[in-house]
Amino acid sequence: MRRFLTLVSLFCLAIPAGISISGCTRNPGENYCNGLGFGPKITDPVSILLLPQTSGVSLAFGQTKQMINPSAKTCQGASASTGTYTWGTTNNRLVDISTGGNVCAGTWNRNSGGGIPDFTICSAPSPLPVSKEGLPYGSAYVTASASSVSSNPVIIEVHPAVTSISLVGPSQCLSQGQIAQLDAQACFAGSNSQQQLLCAPSGTTPACPLPPSVSSVPSCSVALGTLSYSIDNAGIGLLNNETDQITAQLPGTTAINASVSNSGSSAGYFSTCPPASITVTLANGAKTGTVAQGVQQNLVTTVTDTNGNLITGLPLTYQSTDPVDINAGSGGGITTNFPGVASIFATCQPPSCNPTPINQTGLYGTGFALTSNPVTVTTPGTASDYVWFGAPGQSQYVVPVELLSGTIGSTVRLPYVPNSMVSSLGGSNLYLGSARGMMTYTTSSNSVSAPNTNVPGVVLAVSPSNTQVLINDQIRQIFYIASTGNSSAPTFSGLGAAAAWTPDSGTLYITDSAQLGGNHTDTLYVYSQNTGWSTYKLPSSAGSLGAQSLAITVPSVGAYLGGSPTVAHTWCPSGTVGNFVNMLYYPQGDSVNAQTDVLAATTDGNHILGAAFIGGGITLSDIGVTIPTTPCSSTTTGSVETLNALNIAHNLNQAQLSGINATAVNQIIASPASNLAFITYTAPSTNTNAVLPYYKPVAGNTGTLGAVGYLTMTGSSAISAPIAGAFTPDDTLFFVSTAGDNLIHYINVQTLKDTQQIAPNLPACTPLSSGGNDPGCTYTGTGTIVPTTAIAVEPRSTT
Repeated sequence: MRRFLTLVSLFCLAIPAGISISGCTRNPGENYCNGLGFGPKITDPVSILLLPQTSGVSLAFGQTKQMINPSAKTCQGASASTGTYTWGTTNNRLVDISTGGNVCAGTWNRNSGGGIPDFTICSAPSPLPVSKEGLPYGSAYVTASASSVSSNPVIIEVHPAVTSISLVGPSQCLSQGQIAQLDAQACFAGSNSQQQLLCAPSGTTPACPLPPSVSSVPSCSVALGTLSYSIDNAGIGLLNNETDQITAQLPGTTAINASVSNSGSSAGYFSTCPPASITVTLANGAKTGTVAQGVQQNLVTTVTDTNGNLITGLPLTYQSTDPVDINAGSGGGITTNFPGVASIFATCQPPSCNPTPINQTGLYGTGFALTSNPVTVTTPGTASDYVWFGAPGQSQYVVPVELLSGTIGSTVRLPYVPNSMVSSLGGSNLYLGSARGMMTYTTSSNSVSAPNTNVPGVVLAVSPSNTQVLINDQIRQIFYIASTGNSSAPTFSGLGAAAAWTPDSGTLYITDSAQLGGNHTDTLYVYSQNTGWSTYKLPSSAGSLGAQSLAITVPSVGAYLGGSPTVAHTWCPSGTVGNFVNMLYYPQGDSVNAQTDVLAATTDGNHILGAAFIGGGITLSDIGVTIPTTPCSSTTTGSVETLNALNIAHNLNQAQLSGINATAVNQIIASPASNLAFITYTAPSTNTNAVLPYYKPVAGNTGTLGAVGYLTMTGSSAISAPIAGAFTPDDTLFFVSTAGDNLIHYINVQTLKDTQQIAPNLPACTPLSSGGNDPGCTYTGTGTIVPTTAIAVEPRSTT
């Protein structure tokens, strides 16, 4: 019985205890990482990550860096709370670390006294580390610990201060898509502060001498740790920061920057190979063709680089010699708006294509421009036109004419007597200069804006984009490149007689002539969006100076300039690669033993036509040219690379115009189809029966003189001279103004007949000497009507 009672008592005591334990938890191990009820709990830190984990930290002697706060994780990957970290180092004489994780490449001050806090002064290691090569660099590791858990070690590379880093990469340009491995070498200030080599890849030509008693140096990844690279122009090379590999993208040269020890420098340059040829054709592979009005056709463009590999995605600029009628879009799509004839070509021109830092112009051929062959497009048909007539210096009026109805509009009075009149490419605006400011005439509304007094002077040219106007203040001797929005303009000192923009509006050529007297000189000015302003001395402008004393080549690799001799300046610079201060950006590329006063380029690119007043008569010059479509070249002698000018080959044929009683030649005007040109001139007022000379160049560049002829105009007995002219863009009519009868004659281009005459009746202005009030009036005649000396034509739709 006693045993039974004892058993019952134990049973009763055991039941509550068992119930209590099972009521608290059913799994006593779930708060632990191993699930067994012992060891680290799921809220405890089990790992600490210290960054940078793979690249480490590079520090120069005495340099400091605050370590990134460590991150602790639980066994389940969640963030863990650790409290204060304890920092450690494997060599506190080389790499010291403060209680807050601030690393010192050397040793921190402790117990300095004098109120100086601990860990505020970092002293270089003493003694300095010595590597196996005998160089002053070494490394140690730092860790962070908390809650009995240590982080991964992070290597700290300690070395002298790097004075320069030089890129050791590709020694030539890379074709698009090719990959190169970047590396570098570094120098430091050694004994006696002399530059000495610290590290370099094996087999590299040293950028500075090796230290004494050192026969080899390690790679920079050993001496310095991980270098960081960056690229200035990611469009040229795509940089992989994990592998330090660079992939060639688009042609050009860009700076590569390298940084280490919290300091960076320009380490070197990387180049993607430039284009060597650009070939443009129509869709059928032809370089000449007909495209109907309103029909769009895409050009086929093929680009190869200097290694012979294809380039895709090149940002080419497509240019048309007549973009109003036949335009070429950015992708090479041809849009035919009106009947006409145009040459279209593609250019790769810095800085938008094949760019380079200016001090590296010419490196592997980068920084150079290149053009394609021209493609000639004809859009058949005829179009009506608006025409405006003026007489700068002689009349204060402009007269419009609408050809569809043949109506002569009312004369439009300008605020001042203009000294010049230049039309925008599409004829939407006329820009008229005066000593008081530039006047803008809007053709669609026949209205004149208030003069822009910020830019007084002579209007010499309007950009094809109709966004900029070149004005020359010949009193203050200043050029203005003004926006067409009438804002103020940047200036450049000089005087000019004639100017022209390239079709892409990227380069502006200005020529001056000493024949104008005063402070005028025989000088060429070139303004480029890439290189800014340049000036060049020109040969003597021996003859009279007309309105067109320069002609842009087709394609636009340069310009021919009137004078004696006639010269061309082209876009390939000359000089030494790297010596950009003394580089000539538009050097002379041709010299023709001919005097020309006026010039014109045919749109087919085969002829530069000139005329000059020589010995009382007019001499015609047909300069047959072969415009290069090859890259700019260079010559290497030893370690010096010399850039060569782009030379244009030419042949010359000349003819003396007979029966012309002239005192000066005014213009030579080439037709849109390149098969006809007219010459206008000035003659004594007593002259009669004046004729209009014309020239028919031979197609292509055969070196053969074409046919010279003379057109008799209606009422020739009253005509003293044909003084100004312009073709319609559809190449059907030629408008010529004549002195003596003060009329405009309509010349049929096909039949070479004078088919119609109109009288603009431009009122003569009154000079100050005769009681006038505008000092811009230079009229010295006695009549009340003056002949037209400026003609602007704009095509218009007939529907």
